[in-house]
Amino acid sequence: MTGSLLNTLLPFLLIFARTVAFVVILPFWGWRGLPGVIRLYFAFVLAVALLFSWQGQITPPGHGLALLLLLGKEVLTGLILGFLVYLFLAAFLMAGQFMDHQAGLMMAGTFDPLFGGQVTMLGQLFYFLAVVFYFSINGHHLLFLSFRESFTVIPLTGPFVAAPVIWQYIKTCSTMFLLAFQIAAPVIIVLWLLDIALGLLSKAVPQIHVFIVGLPLKVAFVLLIFLLLLPLLGGGDE
Repeated sequence: MTGSLLNTLLPFLLIFARTVAFVVILPFWGWRGLPGVIRLYFAFVLAVALLFSWQGQITPPGHGLALLLLLGKEVLTGLILGFLVYLFLAAFLMAGQFMDHQAGLMMAGTFDPLFGGQVTMLGQLFYFLAVVFYFSINGHHLLFLSFRESFTVIPLTGPFVAAPVIWQYIKTCSTMFLLAFQIAAPVIIVLWLLDIALGLLSKAVPQIHVFIVGLPLKVAFVLLIFLLLLPLLGGGDE
């Protein structure tokens, strides 16, 4: 009876450790305004569901230090997986901040307790649009299915990470930065052209105060291009 209980409790502890770390850093569940009790309850329910779908055997460690190392490995694995999900949505936040920086709207940034730092207007708007779009296409279903598959790719008692996993992690990080720049590229290119046009205008008509005229003009162009890009980001009409 004791051996059967241990064979069930030990996998649950390891799964729960990975799940808690994953949920803590996950977007929406990782926001600072969400009570910790709700996070733990959600992680507990998810860990129980994953335990029934998990197939494998675990040899109990011989001493407490080995158990702590296994728990630490699962916590670190969950944090890395959650950070990858956060990085995907942070690409949209970064794209909005690129636009704000080019348009001179960085001074309009405010401290957001949800992010724990200063965010800009378009960056925050892009982030929440990405979250809404992600839930509207049932992306959270694929997320939890992928999290279940992580126990096959990175087993509970297996090595921490393999070389292909590390390479895929690095590739994903670089891809997210490239994605953020691609989203903001139309706005950045138009604003660069606008800067060139304003520079030529200031040479042709020195009486015009370019800095006074350029700032509201940049804001207007950013909002206009943003409205034109918004249907494309949602996939357009199918």
